[in-house]
Amino acid sequence: MIINDVRGGQLLRVGDPGRGVHLLFSTPTRPYGDDPALDMTVRAKGAWVDVSELVRTLDGDGLVEFISSLADASGSWSGPRTWQSSEGQLKISAQRSDGGIVLTWGIWRGATVSESAWYFETVTSHRAEGEMQGFAEALRALFDGTSEAVA
Repeated sequence: MIINDVRGGQLLRVGDPGRGVHLLFSTPTRPYGDDPALDMTVRAKGAWVDVSELVRTLDGDGLVEFISSLADASGSWSGPRTWQSSEGQLKISAQRSDGGIVLTWGIWRGATVSESAWYFETVTSHRAEGEMQGFAEALRALFDGTSEAVA
């Protein structure tokens, strides 16, 4: 679901804020003009956690296509499928479970001069292909900059 950010931007929310941890994806930006680098902040937020990390991809690293492939009912995949950003800050593992799809989200921050490294992982559950298709469409709209907030 696309929502408006208090700072004027838009966010894609994955998961239910009322139940456990949800994720917020910021609108991707190009920090170097026409360079393929594409940055987005990913934030995991819940009652006991609030972490975020800037995720750098090269033109999205196929994230939209990965999520779209999970929504394809005709796709024959039974084992876990994974996606990872080019610099490793975000990793997603998908697995079918009881007619739905379970996504495991891993957010990693490497050590910097002023901070220690950390890793956070959470899980979201999605009702089969229909919900994943809506997620894929919202993600594509966020990446394309064509999204409109939906409450």
